[in-house]
Amino acid sequence: MGRGSMEQRAVVRCAEGHLFSTTTFPMQNLGPGRLGPGRLIRCPQCGRLRSSVLADVRELSGAQLARAMRLEAAEFLA
Repeated sequence: MGRGSMEQRAVVRCAEGHLFSTTTFPMQNLGPGRLGPGRLIRCPQCGRLRSSVLADVRELSGAQLARAMRLEAAEFLA
């Protein structure tokens, strides 16, 4: 994965606490008041559909961030 593709990824946390990345986090500009804070994404760690929210990368260690960037969500659902 090249440096340019990493900059286009968002780090998210699923309802189970797993960190992973996704290429987009659709409709994030609509805000939690309009649609709620989470989106349904299949977690690459447990393989289940989970409500996921953007992770605060400032709170993550370098190792957590690196691992999240390696775990890529396979699909976005809602």
